[in-house]
Amino acid sequence: MMLRPLTTAILYLILSAPHNSCNAKAFVAEASSSYLAKVASGLAQSAEWLSDFVVGTSSRRQPRKVKLAIVSLGRTGTTSFTAALKQLGYAPIHDDNCHEVSDIYAKMMDGSFTMDEVNIALGERGFDAPMISTREYVQWAARAPNVKVILTVRDTQKWAQSWLSVVPAAFLPLQRPFCWIRSIRELSAFNTKVMVDIPTNGHPELYDDVPTLEAGFDAWTKYVMKTIPRKKLLVFDVKQGWKPLCDFLGEPVPEGSFPHINDRVVVDIIVKVFVALTWIWPLLIPLPFLVVYLLAVYLGLFLGSLFPFLENWKDKEKRS
Repeated sequence: MMLRPLTTAILYLILSAPHNSCNAKAFVAEASSSYLAKVASGLAQSAEWLSDFVVGTSSRRQPRKVKLAIVSLGRTGTTSFTAALKQLGYAPIHDDNCHEVSDIYAKMMDGSFTMDEVNIALGERGFDAPMISTREYVQWAARAPNVKVILTVRDTQKWAQSWLSVVPAAFLPLQRPFCWIRSIRELSAFNTKVMVDIPTNGHPELYDDVPTLEAGFDAWTKYVMKTIPRKKLLVFDVKQGWKPLCDFLGEPVPEGSFPHINDRVVVDIIVKVFVALTWIWPLLIPLPFLVVYLLAVYLGLFLGSLFPFLENWKDKEKRS
């Protein structure tokens, strides 16, 4: 019973030490970045997210009202897309912000909050463009006045192959040490819904079956298009660039090209780091004690060499 608080406390001490910012950061890599740069970005993002989840950091934002509902599945260019939204002045919720709203998502999933209450709470946290791909949220967005809806898409077969790289992350909240971290535990039901139930169209046992994923992706796209009134919905491929997005939102087209962030390698590294932690977490328990032991040994060696030096110095002083 002592392992849970002890491991969590050790994670807190390790991860909070270098954490000197309250702002969640996304260490993204442009498509033109080298492989090593993407690997470094993935490692940095892993450390940042672990720190955010364990320490519980959050950014200070001015309250807003939700005016854009993003109902996309992951691996559809959502990192590039949310970067574009930020350029347009929106405050979207993406992977690097989930820890800030984990309690709201938990209440959404267990029914403690109505969808109206969920969106009020998200707005009070300073977000105006949540990315929530559940049927209940799509139904809310279809009825909500002054809320536009965007579904990002890509080639179905390419999406399914890409999705396989993140499938292991679907089960991390149920595994140690992640199940001991409050914010991750709060995201567990939401994570299962959007990473297993929706992509498989209700066949969670086939979570890594490519034909099932392809059918699930197409079924989700059809469901959104059928549920959301056409005038409220933009089905968007990030390859289309700024114009259709800005036309839909009524925003001027910014100068410069549309963000092109290829995060496949970054995401692969993050998933591998987190999966590795489910295997090596017991090593975190003796780590602080090992550090203290090594420091004690070093201090003993230092003092052991210092005392003879002081004795010799005293003898020389007496002789002089």
